[in-house]
Amino acid sequence: MNAPIQPDAATTGRRVFVLCALVAFLDGFDTQSIGPAAPAIAHRWGLTPAKLGPVFSASQLGFLIGALLFGAAGDRLGRKRVLILTTALFAVATLGTIFAPSYDTLILCRVLAGLGLGGASPNFVSLACEFATPARRAKLVTWLWAAVPLGGMAGSFASAALLPRAGWQAVFLLGAIAPVPLLIVMVRMMPESREVKSDNVAPASALFADGMAPRTMLLWLASFMTWTTLVVTALWTPALLQRAGWAPSTAASMLALNNGGGVFGTLVVGALIGRISAQGALRLVLVGAGIFIALMGIAVDHVGSFALMAILAGCCASAAGGAMLAVSAGLYPPEVRATAVGWALGFGRIGTVLGPAAVGLLAADAWSVAAIYGAIASVAVVGAVLVHFLGIAGRPRLAAT
Repeated sequence: MNAPIQPDAATTGRRVFVLCALVAFLDGFDTQSIGPAAPAIAHRWGLTPAKLGPVFSASQLGFLIGALLFGAAGDRLGRKRVLILTTALFAVATLGTIFAPSYDTLILCRVLAGLGLGGASPNFVSLACEFATPARRAKLVTWLWAAVPLGGMAGSFASAALLPRAGWQAVFLLGAIAPVPLLIVMVRMMPESREVKSDNVAPASALFADGMAPRTMLLWLASFMTWTTLVVTALWTPALLQRAGWAPSTAASMLALNNGGGVFGTLVVGALIGRISAQGALRLVLVGAGIFIALMGIAVDHVGSFALMAILAGCCASAAGGAMLAVSAGLYPPEVRATAVGWALGFGRIGTVLGPAAVGLLAADAWSVAAIYGAIASVAVVGAVLVHFLGIAGRPRLAAT
């Protein structure tokens, strides 16, 4: 059970939300900076499209491991402590990306960066969730995710500005330095979780107890489809557009528009949650993501039309990420919340490990840009179907949460 609400609880809640949102912003900046920089990195190392896929997938593999390990660690050791540790880890690994002396070392640095990002995510979600009032919890957790595409948009604009002038290394240097002042502030001002101060910390097996197994499995599969759609679209869009003949700066700008749409869409869906269920919102935006991602492929030869589709796809795909976090956090009791969110994120990131590598193989196999976007769109539609069945399986539980 949560501790009684104190007089300064609202102020503390706002402080926690802002600090967690800043970590989420850095998550988005780091994750999506690799996309615009990828062609320059490929040129430096002489990488084929098939070898570029693992560069994208490396951070996602780290994210998967980090979400599983550090989500559970946050429930047991303290979410503030683990959040600070993981934020520092991805800052150091991002710096290492710049100075990697070989392709293998570059892959290792991206894995470590993902490890930090993956470990941070379930803990900032759980902290924000804990310090929000129950009535506003799903809404605020969804809004928290808006900071990720906002960071991605900033990373895209930074890439467009810095790549032609200072090279791809400057983008990652900015991403490595930015967390330092935030770490200092978090050490001084971030409260520790009240939930983990008790001895009532459930093991991960609680995710399958009391009839929760079908819901947990459906949640994990839906998470797989949701995060695959979101991350693969963002990571591969700059490279796919350059393959279609676009200039690097224009391709990076399209990713910025995609992320800008993500910020708007996540805020709108967060505002709607409460009027409609988080599951209903998630199902709706996954269908929308599938439609608009497919249309991105059709419009690849028309800059204006592609820009509009990129914005709308970003609205839906990023909103799906925020809604998925709200669904994951709301299905389970507080004592296992970070573990639950971490495992759902971790399972989702299996798709973001396999997805970028799969697109690399499709590109190497001479698939058209339109066909590749169509394949990504189909993943979103399957996700919507899984969320529908999740709503059926979890209806009695969800009605009480």
